[in-house]
Amino acid sequence: DKLRGRLPKGVGGEGHPSHPNAISEVAEAHVLSTLEHLDDAQVVMLALTRPELVLEAIYTHRRLVLLGEPGAGKSTALRYLALLLALRLTGVSCRIPGWPDDEAAPIPVVVPLGQVAATLRAGASDAYSALLQVIGDLLEAGVREGLRAHLTTALRNGGLLLLCDGLDELPATTETGRAPRVLVAAALRRLAAETQARIVVTSRVLPYRAEGDWKLLPEDGWTLRTVQPLALGQTWAFVRGWYAALGQHDPDLAQGRAAQRAEALSAEIAQVPRLHPLVQSPLLLTMLAILHYNTNTVPRDRAKLYEECVLLLFDRWEPERQPGMPRERLIERLGLPTLDPLRQVIHELAYQAHLQPPGDDGRGMIGMEALEQRMFTFFKRLGSLADAEVRTQRFLAILADEDSGLLQRRGDEGYALPHLTFQEYLAACHLADQPKMLEEAYQRWCGNDRERWREALLLLMGRLHQQGKAEEKGLPWLKLLSGAKCGRNPKAATQRHWDAVLVARSYRELHERGAFAGSLLDIEAEIETPLAQAATALLHAPDAAITTADRIAAAQVLSTIGDPRYPVTVEEWQAELARRNDHFSQPAGYWCYVRGGSYQIGGWDADEQAAEVALPAFWLARYPITVEQYARFVEVGYAQEAERWWTPHGWKQRENRSQPWGWSNANYNGPNQPVIGVTWYEASAYCAWLSEQLQPSGYVVRLPTEAEWEAAAAYDAQGQRRTYPWGKAKPTPELAIYDASKLGRAAPVGCCPAGAAPCGALDMAGNVWEWTCSHGEGYPARSGQVEADFQQSREYRSEEDVVPLRGSSWRNDRTSVRCGARNRGPPDLYLGNFWGFRVILSPLGIGESPIAENPKAEH
Repeated sequence: DKLRGRLPKGVGGEGHPSHPNAISEVAEAHVLSTLEHLDDAQVVMLALTRPELVLEAIYTHRRLVLLGEPGAGKSTALRYLALLLALRLTGVSCRIPGWPDDEAAPIPVVVPLGQVAATLRAGASDAYSALLQVIGDLLEAGVREGLRAHLTTALRNGGLLLLCDGLDELPATTETGRAPRVLVAAALRRLAAETQARIVVTSRVLPYRAEGDWKLLPEDGWTLRTVQPLALGQTWAFVRGWYAALGQHDPDLAQGRAAQRAEALSAEIAQVPRLHPLVQSPLLLTMLAILHYNTNTVPRDRAKLYEECVLLLFDRWEPERQPGMPRERLIERLGLPTLDPLRQVIHELAYQAHLQPPGDDGRGMIGMEALEQRMFTFFKRLGSLADAEVRTQRFLAILADEDSGLLQRRGDEGYALPHLTFQEYLAACHLADQPKMLEEAYQRWCGNDRERWREALLLLMGRLHQQGKAEEKGLPWLKLLSGAKCGRNPKAATQRHWDAVLVARSYRELHERGAFAGSLLDIEAEIETPLAQAATALLHAPDAAITTADRIAAAQVLSTIGDPRYPVTVEEWQAELARRNDHFSQPAGYWCYVRGGSYQIGGWDADEQAAEVALPAFWLARYPITVEQYARFVEVGYAQEAERWWTPHGWKQRENRSQPWGWSNANYNGPNQPVIGVTWYEASAYCAWLSEQLQPSGYVVRLPTEAEWEAAAAYDAQGQRRTYPWGKAKPTPELAIYDASKLGRAAPVGCCPAGAAPCGALDMAGNVWEWTCSHGEGYPARSGQVEADFQQSREYRSEEDVVPLRGSSWRNDRTSVRCGARNRGPPDLYLGNFWGFRVILSPLGIGESPIAENPKAEH
């Protein structure tokens, strides 16, 4: 924002810079001019970096697992790289980002793993043989005959680049024997172990992050990378490129009109926040651009976007526009009064396709005979037998001649929808119109192909919202998922957890309360309370079948309907005080009991000192303080009357502040995210304010000392010290939020129940670093002593980095996600998004209150 004011007139504005380098050029000038006025001691080293490109990652890592959300461009990236390498191999000079120009290119082979599974089903002796057979088939069909004989040598010498697509789209379960996904993954491991070939394997994110024995692991030499969502700047670059390319072929976009249309679409994207999640997906952004080109409008809802694209694809079944010639519409060519009857048939075909085993790219096939028979039955109901035959053949002729509509020919196999996402959306449309939608949809969700149906069932909610059926059909669906029973039968525990995942996402897809705005329904009682109970149970249960991503999604819905896991109002805090018990590892609610005694503090490394520190019993908050909890303090804690809650040095540093850093940033201000950007002074003042509100008899609310924090994080019921809060296992994203979680921000609190500390506290490793109230120089011997205040000068000095922080954060790697990891900062440290704090309830007289030295403090 500061740089925007320095942009030359016309270069950028409120929405976006019109020149891609404008911001970076001004930033460089600003940094250089600033550095000129600094002393040598004040100069900060800066490094400008950019994310790794997909094609760079494929070159750098010989064994790569490439994850991405649906429509993230995984398959497109593989095909694009294959094209560039093929061009280079045939003598065409072309630049490949991240690939040296003077290095011999490998032969690229795009391997749809669905073909391997199909070959295995067809009778191949094992998955490895099936994999080699498919690679050989692809070489001979796509390059020239006879290459199969050289396959073994090429694999051994590393002359091939195998671009293996869609591992997650293979069946994960089977009625008999091992699942195809597991078998093909084992074949890929063997291929990697026995050959020098470069191998890339793609998968959707959620299936891969779930538990399973089909993953390709780092210890076997595989590197994991995740395709990131598009940033807004990338969407604008795409839109400019899109319209520039169209302008070369469409006379209507000549004379600058292409640039005008690009600016119009970019401006609409910038001005409509609801579109931002959509345009992060390359697939949806492309669909959006197609729609804008054809209609000059932009849908602002995911299901609506698919619907508009479906209508557009129906339109593509109609003949090309010819100047001066009338255009016969599809319904006229087929003798239909409207498209609606044909839509119903297409919905049914998409549903049946989704029931089929997934093909190369996840789509199911619609057999030619099955399609012809279904269309004949459809037309027969509309007219005579002879007429039905004629109209069926006419429809099939349209499919054959105009392969760009909703059904596309796939060789001799039959037909398929143009993309898996269209198949999912149209299958959802079919379900939405079924009298027994509830039973049929839940049957799919409870089946072996749950992950295959997840997206379709979420799009079903969007379809119901479109149709105005949120209360009629959406409400029973939400009730079924959030309930503990299915009919009269109790659900199994894991099924309840899966249902909680889906109900949270379904409510969001249904537009939450907005879907019932015109209803007399008691939304809280009928929907949100049961949903919150289901989501809370999910977040408390360390079920390995549920991914952290799903837990985070459930927690995000809780943030909008009210998260019951932590107290916010004074009454709720008082209730939690009353609920606390002195049973170690069995907290009754928010407060986790930590037993008194002597604890070894420090000594985590061989060269680090250790000390025995005696601690009284205390209670530790189960989670870091959240944005919602801190918001009550923001209302009163920065005013002139608030001085009694601040330490003397903190009150001086508080000037001109009315909230923590990052308070208004949507990335960090989710109600149940840990509050970030708080200084030690702010955290200490919050504790004093909360203590005054609660007035716990004989106790004080304050920050933990380092010794208290370490004892709570590391010591189990037998008094044994753990390396990690959860035990000996190395960190994974299911145990803690750290850089491998790929979130780019703090997660809602408590999303890794399997990573709980022995006392029951969550997020003790990862998510955010946490302030403590002892002096960093006194560790470990004096780590149990409370510091009442810390002094800091107006100008930062490194010797003032004396306040310890513990616990690591979402942006740190696994080496610091452990009980012994320490960090230090100055007490007024605030410019950052990866530290926060949690509180303890400590007996009075143990150490000092954080505000004890303030003469204006009122106890």
